[in-house]
Amino acid sequence: MVKRFSHSCVLVKNLNRSLRFYGDLLGLKVVKKVTVEGNCPETAYNIKGLKITYVKLRAPCDPKKRDGLVELQCWQRPKTPANKTYNHLSFNVSGLEREYKRLKKRGVKFISQPVITPNGKSKLCSCYDPDNNLIEFIEDLSK
Repeated sequence: MVKRFSHSCVLVKNLNRSLRFYGDLLGLKVVKKVTVEGNCPETAYNIKGLKITYVKLRAPCDPKKRDGLVELQCWQRPKTPANKTYNHLSFNVSGLEREYKRLKKRGVKFISQPVITPNGKSKLCSCYDPDNNLIEFIEDLSK
């Protein structure tokens, strides 16, 4: 079962321009900036050669860090396909393998089995809701 909301992902074409909007204009603070490529994102999205830079931002008035994050994703390789969206909602779960099997048995369509992130701190997988919206599930492995 879902433990908590993690983040909403927004695909952007120009990361610097988007950071000026979300950071400078809206006042969100950068929490993390990472570029990923290789097996994890390729498996999670089922796209070979995928390279993504993402930035996670949080409202500055959230001292206990309880609010969900906004994730800006900028695809370097390949450019985001025009006919498919990778904007997504993300939820933290415990026991991701168990949840993956439970939901798959109920007919939920997944992109891939759970994969471990390059830093080894998380495991993730993505599926589609009934309207074909992308949903990501993340398990924290660092505890």
